[in-house]
Amino acid sequence: MDSEQSFYATLGMFKTHINLLENLHGKPAMATISSFSGGFFTGKPQTHDHSNLLGMRPEGQDVRSEPLRLHFGHTPDGYVLTLKNRGEHYNKQLGKHWFEVLGARDPNTRNPTLFTLVDHQQNIITRKNITSSHTPITLMTAHKKHVGGLRLRGSPYFYLAETEEPSKVMFILSIL
Repeated sequence: MDSEQSFYATLGMFKTHINLLENLHGKPAMATISSFSGGFFTGKPQTHDHSNLLGMRPEGQDVRSEPLRLHFGHTPDGYVLTLKNRGEHYNKQLGKHWFEVLGARDPNTRNPTLFTLVDHQQNIITRKNITSSHTPITLMTAHKKHVGGLRLRGSPYFYLAETEEPSKVMFILSIL
C-alpha cells in the first residue's frame, strides 16, 4: 500500500447515518429473507444475523450513531477500506459479503474489494486530489458497480451494496 496516498476519514451522508447494522440498530440485527430466483419463490424464508453488514438509517433524535470511520489504503488498483470503529469488527475490511451487500470481512482475504473514489464531476480521485476537509464523493467497486442503497424483501433494513448507477449514493468524505 502507498502510505502517501492512504488516509483516515469518516464516510457520511446528509441527514442519514451509515455504519454496520449493529451500530445503527443494535445487535443482533436479524432479518428474515425469502429466496427468489427468476421471479419465483425458491425456498423457506431464512433468518440471518446481518449485524456485520453495512446499512443506512435516516437521522433520528432518539438514536445516536457514531460516524463510519475508515482507513483508505491506497493500492495501484483502488482503495482497500478498513473499519476503524471500535468493536468486534475493528480492522476488518469492507467487501462484498452477501448478495451484493457490503459488510465487514476478514482482513486476510486474498482478494480484497477495491473501491474507487469518484467526485461530483465523475472524475476518479485520490488523496492528492482532495483539497477540502469535507468532499462529496461516490464509491465504485472494481466491477464498475456503484455503492448505493438496496432493500431486500423481508428485511427491515436499508443496505449499502453494489448497485447500478441510478441507485448510487453521494457520500461526504471527511478527512481525519
